[in-house]
Amino acid sequence: MTQVAAEMRVVQLYDVVRSAHLERAATAQPRPVILYRRTRYDFDAALVAAASAQHRGVWASVRYALTTDIDVIEVNEPLSGDSSLPSVVFASAARLRARVTRRPRPLVVSYAIENLDPADLVRNLPVKARWRHRLRQFTTPLLWRAIDRIAYGTREAQRVYEAAFGAAAHQPSAALIEALPAPIDGTDAVRDRVILFLGDLSERKGFPDVLAAWPEVRAAVPDAQLLIIGRGAGADAAAALAESDERVTVVIDPPRAEIARHLGSAKVLVLPSRRRPLWREQVGLPIVEGLASGCLVVTTAETGIADWLSNHGHHVLPESGLREGLAPALVAAVTSSRSPADVHADLLATDGRRAAHEWLHRPD
Repeated sequence: MTQVAAEMRVVQLYDVVRSAHLERAATAQPRPVILYRRTRYDFDAALVAAASAQHRGVWASVRYALTTDIDVIEVNEPLSGDSSLPSVVFASAARLRARVTRRPRPLVVSYAIENLDPADLVRNLPVKARWRHRLRQFTTPLLWRAIDRIAYGTREAQRVYEAAFGAAAHQPSAALIEALPAPIDGTDAVRDRVILFLGDLSERKGFPDVLAAWPEVRAAVPDAQLLIIGRGAGADAAAALAESDERVTVVIDPPRAEIARHLGSAKVLVLPSRRRPLWREQVGLPIVEGLASGCLVVTTAETGIADWLSNHGHHVLPESGLREGLAPALVAAVTSSRSPADVHADLLATDGRRAAHEWLHRPD
């Protein structure tokens, strides 16, 4: 990292921020300032100071742009939610300040992993929400025209964006940098037969499917254990199962350090996401963290890195075959001879999201 790059002033705009964003920002170079509007359920306030994060609404963010010298602005991806208009206003304000102060025009960059086709989304929206989406269509192209660089975290996201904006007159510089992690040091030890479900205990994440598959897995693998970590609608069902089955452990909403410890002891990470009318798994943070910790992954073809997982010895099921296929896949994974070291051998030395950060924020 050059001295010039280290001194660049980078601002990341997040409509919704989560702990993983703060952890990544705290060690990134150039180190960004995060301006966020809302937080996810897994948000850890203890990470705010280290990540230079600030809770600001739209107009407070605009004031920041008008009073602060900025070199790079990272905005939410254009197909993500209702953030297009705030992002356009912020970028315009920052560029206005640069013009007045005769500084270089700030770069606007974005990291994209959305893999739900906009046409599918519109078809499934309620009538009122459909009108809101149509209004948003006026600002999304404005944001696209403002972007100088875009990094795609998955091939599926690249396909969706090329279909949506491929005919536009303006095309930002683009790169495909897959959202794969680097191995975490010290996590190569051989594991017990522990299957870990991590995240939102919801239907869309496939948690009821894991509960339904567990009796078959339990019968086939006498020493298998099921570890459930997260929070959500399925918490009561998880607690009831743990109460009746000594091979099931439930940990509700633990701190990040405890999650990392459990990831380092699990043989398998399971996240059998199901598509919903208004949602599709983009990548799946538990999948990324599981790979980094050396876990074998069992998931569905809904994740944007499904092809990579299939090609590297993990278990990827079609959603339509989840009911009958999940238990056999879990049995195969938890009894596999593949070690954490084998999982790590397929990963690159540089974390994909960090590589994307460096590409997006590099000086011209």
